[in-house]
Amino acid sequence: MRLTSYTNYALRTLMYATLAHPRLVRVQDVADAYGISRTHLVKCVHHLGMWGYLINQRGRNGGFRLARAPEAISVAEIVRHTEEGFGTPACGEADTVVLRLVEAVQQAQAAFLSVLEGYTIADITANAADLRCVLGLDVGRAA
Repeated sequence: MRLTSYTNYALRTLMYATLAHPRLVRVQDVADAYGISRTHLVKCVHHLGMWGYLINQRGRNGGFRLARAPEAISVAEIVRHTEEGFGTPACGEADTVVLRLVEAVQQAQAAFLSVLEGYTIADITANAADLRCVLGLDVGRAA
């Protein structure tokens, strides 16, 4: 299965927020750490806030932080939110060939999501010290 950049950015944003917790994070901090476009991240942060994963604070000293514990956010639920139409392959005419294809894709997607259900944002940031070092987060600050 191939995931979009949007899903990748959303997961990385949640990882960064987890590592920086409880501090506010700026979108530019995440963009700089991962070497990705700030413009693309703004949309992710906005949606993650709308979906209840981030608390977004506007203004000069604004930023975002986690709204839920990282242990309570499964990777699969983020994929379901960010991958448009995930789990519902396109189906035109209801002939036997297409229905079998749709069934096969649905089974594969279900198996894929089943594996991701076993992982939380806490799990994928379990190597926090290494991640903080790679991302340039100040390890000495209180987390």
